[in-house]
Amino acid sequence: MEGVRKCKIVYKIGTEIETIISGRTCEDCSYCAICDDCPICHDCQENHYYCDACDEEIRQRILEYAIEHELINKDEIKNIDDSLLCEICLSSYIWQDVICPDCGRCEDCQYAYNPEYCPYNDYYNINDIDISKIEPYLDNYYYDESCGMEFVTKPFLSLREYWEAVKAIVQTVGKENISVEDKCGGHINISWTNGNKSWKDYEKIIAKNILFFSDLLSYMFCCNETYWRNSYKEFPSYLETLENDIYDKYCAVHIKDYAIEIRIPDSPKDVDNHVLFSAVLLAIAMKTYEIPFDKETFRKTKEIYDKINYYGEKLSKEDKAFLKDKFKLLKKFIEKPLKALSHDLGIDLMKALEHRFKNPKYEEEYEEDFNLEQFAIKPKFKVIVTALVQLPLTAFA
Repeated sequence: MEGVRKCKIVYKIGTEIETIISGRTCEDCSYCAICDDCPICHDCQENHYYCDACDEEIRQRILEYAIEHELINKDEIKNIDDSLLCEICLSSYIWQDVICPDCGRCEDCQYAYNPEYCPYNDYYNINDIDISKIEPYLDNYYYDESCGMEFVTKPFLSLREYWEAVKAIVQTVGKENISVEDKCGGHINISWTNGNKSWKDYEKIIAKNILFFSDLLSYMFCCNETYWRNSYKEFPSYLETLENDIYDKYCAVHIKDYAIEIRIPDSPKDVDNHVLFSAVLLAIAMKTYEIPFDKETFRKTKEIYDKINYYGEKLSKEDKAFLKDKFKLLKKFIEKPLKALSHDLGIDLMKALEHRFKNPKYEEEYEEDFNLEQFAIKPKFKVIVTALVQLPLTAFA
C-alpha cells in the first residue's frame, strides 16, 4: 500500500512600512521661519521698492501715522515737505505698517510654503533615498497623503528573508522617518497553502484566533504610544458582529482577497520586535481549529485591547493575571508551528517570545531594540520539523 503523501506548508509573509518621507509639508509645520527673514522683503528694504509704491493716498496715511505716534507735532504739519516726511518714514519704519500690509507679495511668494527654501533644511523626499538598495525587497512604493512614502514588501517564503528585508528597508529610509503617528503604523500580511487547502478555507477561524490573542499581542509587541493610531486598528464592537467586522478595512484583523492583514502592529522601526510579532501571527494563522470566544472573554479582551490601543492606560493586576493565563494558552496553541518557524529563522522563537512577555514593549520606559540574535539556535540544537497538520501559509498570494 502506497504511503500517504505529506504536503509541504508554503507560507508567504509581507509588511507595509509607512514613513513620513515627503510627508513633511508646510501645512504640517506650525511655524514658517522663512518669513522671519523674508528674501523678498529683504531685497525690498535694500532697494527701497516700497518708495515706488508711495502715492498721495499712502503719503496721507504716513502723515496720519506719524502724528498719531507723535513723530510729528501737529503744529508742524504745514512745514512738512515730501523729503522730510520720507526721512521720517524711513527712519521710523512707518512703511512697514502702512505699505507692507497691502503689498500682496506673500500671496504668490516663491519662498513661503516651498520646502526647498525651508531654513530648517529638513525637506526629505524619495530622491534622497538610494532606492536601488531596497528595490529587490519591494513590491511597490508610493506616496500616501495620510502620512508619507509607503514601502510595500514582496511576499516572502522565508522568515529569514523577510527579516533581512525589513532590516534593510528601515536602515535605508531611517528610523527617524518611521514613527507611530495617527495614521502611520504596521501592517502584516499573511497567507499560506498546504496541498489542496489554503488559508482561505479557514479565514474566519484564523481572524477570530488572532483577535482572541489581540490584547496579549498588543501588550507584548506594541509601544505605549500605540493609541495615537487607535482608529486604524479597530477591535470589533460586539461578538455578534465579529464575523462581519473582520471584512472592514480598519478592523484589527482584516480579511482581504489575497491575504489576512493584521493592523495591530506599530511601525516596524524596532525590526526584531516586528519580526517576532510576524512569526507569532504566522504561527497562529497555521492553526485550523478555533479557540472558543465566549461573551465574557470577548468583553475582557476588548477591555484590555482598548486600554492599550485607545487610551494608553496602565493595566491592573487583574488585567495582567488575565494576560498571563492567555500567554500560557498561546504557547500551547502555537508550539508546533513556532518550532518549525524557529528552524526557518534560525532563532528559538519560543524563548524570544517568553522574553518578550516578561519584558513587554508596552511597558518599556525607553525605546530599545529587541535583539533576536541572542536567541539564535545553537548548532547542536536540532529542531524536528513535523508535518504541521494544522495549516499552510501564504501572505500576498
